Amino acid sequence: MRRLIPPLTLFWRFFIGLLIAALLPLMVTWYIARVVTGENAQQLAEARLRYEAGQMASRADGWLQLNFETLAEHADTIAMRSMLVELQRPVLIAIANHQQWTQVAFTVGLDGLSLSRSDSLAPINYSDRIYFKTTAAGQPLGQQMLISRTTNRPSWVVAVPIKDELGKVVGVLAKTNGLNELTDQLANAKIGDSGRAILIAPDGKLAGMTGAVFDKELRDFSKHPAFLNRENVRAGALHYVDDGRPTIAVLAPIRFGWLVAVQMDEAEALRPVAETDRTMLILLMVAVLLAAAFAAIFAPGLSRPLVRLTTIAEEMSRGHYDHEIPGTERRDEIGALSRAIERMTRSLRLAMERLTKNGGG
Repeated sequence: MRRLIPPLTLFWRFFIGLLIAALLPLMVTWYIARVVTGENAQQLAEARLRYEAGQMASRADGWLQLNFETLAEHADTIAMRSMLVELQRPVLIAIANHQQWTQVAFTVGLDGLSLSRSDSLAPINYSDRIYFKTTAAGQPLGQQMLISRTTNRPSWVVAVPIKDELGKVVGVLAKTNGLNELTDQLANAKIGDSGRAILIAPDGKLAGMTGAVFDKELRDFSKHPAFLNRENVRAGALHYVDDGRPTIAVLAPIRFGWLVAVQMDEAEALRPVAETDRTMLILLMVAVLLAAAFAAIFAPGLSRPLVRLTTIAEEMSRGHYDHEIPGTERRDEIGALSRAIERMTRSLRLAMERLTKNGGG
């Protein structure tokens, strides 16, 4: 029966043996190092994202609360309750001047028309605005992300009801806020090479994002994985695909239904694993080269005596016993084989000499 694989020479057997001896511990080490490095890289990335999310959430939360408290305090004053333009306008101007991000502060009557404003624009009908409908119905807070009719840029409008002494809603106090206080922080966030911070309003509109350029329309992020998973923040870091790339993210909900998400590509987070793979591949190639070098150096030292002894054995089978046996001085198995063949040669020579004498007599 023909062999599918030809018999291996001593060199190849020696080479394969050395290769297995070298690669086996390396492969085990590679596996362990990969697992440990992956776990450490994952934990480090999550800790970094969690820290960044906490920092941004704290600032955004404080800014949102400041704007709400400003309106809530002023809505409870006599000037606001009076619903008189001459009393309300100085207060509105003071609010706008005190908080530079305030684009306009205004009051709205129950008919939806603006009553007093911090600017000099004519009355505007706000009856279709969600924040007006919410606060006019008596809710303590109304808010909406929109394109401001005043500045024609994305803005956040926050509103509170104005109530008389009996608790009846008589109007709405609101102000339109530019988002630079928040978006500048997001734009300047440096989270590795692929990391970015995202701020999403309660209705899913994008309020700010690292690297984003806002023009005259709002981007809808209601289908973004971060927004869809906003209820799963207790699960720790989330893993999802964003823009075709596997992503790791940490979510931080803040007041009034807003959400901060900080994310980075998993490939960057697991970059130490890729570096470990490259290092181990180099070690494996070095191990293969060393195994080949050792086999090339030491295999001939084993194969030459065996080849010589094989040749001598073949000559002995033809009746030639006058060969010098090499390697008899060695103290290893080859030396033992050489000495055994030497003894066998002497025995065969003596036996042949006796046969010759007996035959001649």
